[in-house]
Amino acid sequence: MKTWAQLFDHTPAIPREKLQWWLSDRLDASLTNLPLQDSVSDADQLAFEEAVSRLKKGEPVQYVCGRAPFRELEIKVDKRVLIPRPETEQLVQIALDHYIKPGDRIFDVGTGSGCIALALKNDRPDCQVTGLDISADAIDLARENADVLGLDVSFHQADLLAGQPFRSAEIIIANLPYIGKTEEAALPAEVRDFEPHLALFSGEDGSDLILRLLDEAKKVLMPNGTLLLETGENQSEIWQAAADRLGWQLEGRNDLADRPRFWILKSKGT
Repeated sequence: MKTWAQLFDHTPAIPREKLQWWLSDRLDASLTNLPLQDSVSDADQLAFEEAVSRLKKGEPVQYVCGRAPFRELEIKVDKRVLIPRPETEQLVQIALDHYIKPGDRIFDVGTGSGCIALALKNDRPDCQVTGLDISADAIDLARENADVLGLDVSFHQADLLAGQPFRSAEIIIANLPYIGKTEEAALPAEVRDFEPHLALFSGEDGSDLILRLLDEAKKVLMPNGTLLLETGENQSEIWQAAADRLGWQLEGRNDLADRPRFWILKSKGT
């Protein structure tokens, strides 16, 4: 009977960190304390071989494990939603540190797995948080995550802010699709071939949905409200021009790699 270490050593085509992540999930063990010298049961070996087969095809390890970390939370993920990224954790931190006030009403637009909405509610239980997404499948998964985590977030299917009342939120936060179809061929295969295109692409240059949101948000935000966005790193000119045209005050922030990825908008004159 083989040990986990022997199985890992006989699978050189898969990065060891991905196998360790899978094993951590399988055994509910810490990554820093994996029992690599333990013997492997027949059932575990079959599960390992299935995971290796999926990983060899390029499927992201988060989908194979069915989960992804996001701040202090473990978020269930599968092919219905994008995998949460570290940059999006930074967007949440910016909102928490500088813009969210006690009791704020918050809309997370394009909620996907619900990671942003759930992380905000976890940190600020006093706030009323609602997640919106056009995908019914994504909303189903976000609700599953809320139930498992025990967080009181409302999730609703909607096309951006459609149906939301006038002046009904102090904060709107969004990590919407921002990749242009012209960029599809350049994406890593594990993104292009496995993650949902509905959550990746937005027109030829990636701006279509965010430009629509800039228009819709002015009606839904309170006069002193704030819109926070995560976007592509090469789109600064698009958002600056749109902000001028639509009457927004615009402030940019860079991500941890010093790329212009985050935008904070307030209506001019408020």
